[in-house]
Order: sequence, then C-alpha cells, then structure tokens
Amino acid sequence: MSLLNAQDVGDQPPVIEGGSAESDDKALADKAPDFDKMSAREFFELIDFGDSYLQMFLDGQPLEDGEQEAVIRALTRIRRLQPHRITRWLELETPWEDLGKAPQDHRLDIFLLTGTVEAVREMTVPNEAVESVGLATYYEVDATLDTPMGAVLGTIVVEDIPHPWKVTLNPVKNLTGAPISCAGVFLKPFKADDDRQGFVFATPKISWHPTEPNSDLGVTVDQVRLAEQGMDIGELSHIKDRAKFEGLEREPFYQMMAAVKRIPLNQHTPATGTVSQYLTEPKEGLMVSPQNYRARFMRLTGVCRRITKIEVDDEDIQQRLGIGHYYELAIFVPIANPIVSQRAGDESTRKQFTNDYPVLVCVPELPPGLAVGKDMHQSVAVFGPFFKLWAYRSPFMSQEDFTRRQISPLFIAANVEKYTAPSNPQTNQFVLAMLVILGVVVGLGIAFGVVFSRKPASRRR
Repeated sequence: MSLLNAQDVGDQPPVIEGGSAESDDKALADKAPDFDKMSAREFFELIDFGDSYLQMFLDGQPLEDGEQEAVIRALTRIRRLQPHRITRWLELETPWEDLGKAPQDHRLDIFLLTGTVEAVREMTVPNEAVESVGLATYYEVDATLDTPMGAVLGTIVVEDIPHPWKVTLNPVKNLTGAPISCAGVFLKPFKADDDRQGFVFATPKISWHPTEPNSDLGVTVDQVRLAEQGMDIGELSHIKDRAKFEGLEREPFYQMMAAVKRIPLNQHTPATGTVSQYLTEPKEGLMVSPQNYRARFMRLTGVCRRITKIEVDDEDIQQRLGIGHYYELAIFVPIANPIVSQRAGDESTRKQFTNDYPVLVCVPELPPGLAVGKDMHQSVAVFGPFFKLWAYRSPFMSQEDFTRRQISPLFIAANVEKYTAPSNPQTNQFVLAMLVILGVVVGLGIAFGVVFSRKPASRRR
C-alpha cells in the first residue's frame, strides 16, 4: 500500500452492519453504466452536459457573456473526470483542420494540448449562481497552441490556475511565454479579430513547465530541471510540510518521481551542500524553512536502517507515469548539532537526536546488493530533490504518545548506491604512525623474549 493512501490505525471507516454487502454490490453493479465502453461525450451527457448546453456555444466567434452558463457547466462537470478516464479518452494527436470545419463531430473530445501563455483573465460567476455551482471565479487563459503546421490561437477555460500565477497575475511581466500543457475538452472554434483561427477548450487543470528560473514566480533552477522532464511545477503548491500525506500531494509526488527517473545520470550534478549541513542550520535550515528547499537537489550520505517496498495500485499512475512500485528507505544522516523535539512547556516529552537524524528517501528501483529489510546497517549515498517534511509515526517518537509524530525530510531520487566514506588523510597518517610504533614495540618484545628465553649451553639436557 502506498504511503499516499495508507491509513493510520484508528482512521479506518466504520463498519455498517445489516444486509448483505455482496448482494448490494451486485445490485449496484447491475444498475451502474459501463464507463469503460463510453466515449467522453457520452459520459458528459450522462452527467447532464449534453446538447442543450452545447447549443449555447456559438462557433466562429470568441467567447462572449451569453456563453458563460455553458462554460460554467463545462467546468463543474469536468470536475468529475477521474484521472484514469482522462488517460483513456485522451487523444495525443489533434485534428486541427477538422475542429475548424466540422466542430460538431468533435465536441467534448479530449486532446493533449501544449503551448505558451499569452494572457490570463479572472472571470466572475454571477452571485446568484455561486452557491449552486460551488464556484465564484474561474479563468480564461489565452495561449499559443502548438500544431504540426505551426501555432494557432487558443482560449482555455479552467477552474483554477497555478498558485504562483494568482499571486502576481501580471501576464506582461511574468506569465507571457510560460510553457503549458493540458488535457483540453474541445468546446468550439472561433476567428480572432485579425481573422486567425482559434479554438476554445476547457480543462480540469493547466500544467506549467517553466524553462528558466523566475524569482517573481518562485521558480528555481532545480524546478526547471524537473519541468524539463515533464513535471507540472504548479503541483508543488499543494505540498504541506509537517503533515501527513494528503490527497492533493499524490500528483506532485508521483510526477516528481517520474521526472527524476528521466534525468540522465550525467546530469546529476553535485549539489552545493549536503542534507547534513542543511538539517541543523538554526535560522534558514531545512527543518525551519522547508519551503525554501522545495524540489532542491541535494546529496546525502548515511546509514540505511530499513528498506520497504511500496506497491502502487493506482492504475492511472501505472499507465500515465509508469510507476508500479517504489522503495522507501530510512537513512540516518550525521548531524553537527543536536536536534530536539519537545511539546511546548513539557520537558518530559523531550526527544533528542545527537549524532544522526532520520531522513526518508523514495526510489523507483534498488541497485544490486540492496534488498528490502529491517535492522540494516548499510552506508548509502543518494542524490535527489527534497519533497517535504513528512509527519509520520515512529517507534522512537510515538511509543509513549500515540498521536505524536516524527518529522523527517522526504526526498525522491532516481537511485541509491552503496557508499564507502572517504578516508581522512590526517587520520590515515595517525593510524599509519601507530601501526609503525606498534610494529616496533611488537618486534622489540619478540626480540627480548627470544634473548631472555635462551638457556646456557652447559645446562641443556
């Protein structure tokens, strides 16, 4: 079971008694439609987004106020698209010419879109509709979309945008040219004022793949490295430190693992610092300001005490990202200063790590010579990005208080290797000198022993 969906003891759902679960499941199965045999359009029609709403879209012109009801309906119904449905219905090649000539034949088909941002507009839902649709605002993203024949215009409506975009929302300075991708549900074609062809799509989410650092948007060099391998950097805003894993963290976790796997080994450049150094920095360290280290690639060396294999039973993750399992390693890294955990004002709860501290690392595969196990003592080296400070139960931290959790940095890496600590030249010289002295002493001892053990020849029998 994945650490992303494992439940703690005591968090299990209650058992409802009365009636046969087997017969109830069979009855529900008999009534339930077979979604796997449906097209995307049939699915939308089943959830009340059919012709009555599609007729509101006016082909040939940009979106206008009279189409807002249909747009809002599209967004609220797209919420129900589970990732594995999108994966199954997603068409990797878009018939751009047909979308313009015969839009009715492709309405609500889902296509993979890539391109760059031109502008972003925040749209307001009428007050009288906010409560019923559960939506107060949404966004229209004007984009230049990639096609085999060149770029075309696109307007993508989406319920939400990456959090850093909302903080600035300045398309001229920050967002213009931002590379994006999404699963676009086709709504209609339009003609721009300059008579260029354009297309309107709706999407559950826009993925953001920056190609260069941007301090205004908080994009770092390491985040660009992950984006170049297909990760949606906007997903990083869903990560919460010092907490259990939550549902929204599932996507950035697996996307980061898939991206790290794709980075060539010759691009695993040395980091400027080690995890051991960052752990105990008093003001801006990893344990104090984890958000400053999000997705930063670091090197860590330490002693691996445990390796656990985690099976990923999510079919969508298996198909879309190619991850069927991974391994979780508990690695104790050396620390220069003690790390103390204590409940405020309660000295009896004091827990102290003096020489080393537990760090968790998730890797897709293990190298030869490493295997699943407990009570290990194997020195290892790892290079990968920081994901979050994870709060989890451990025997050391939770033994006296079941609710208390260990807080450890969690990293994702492409691989792990056995590690032999480099020798210290000064230590080597000292050891060599001691060995020489010891050799001399032993040699003298043997010599004296031989001398004094000899007897006079006259007394020999």
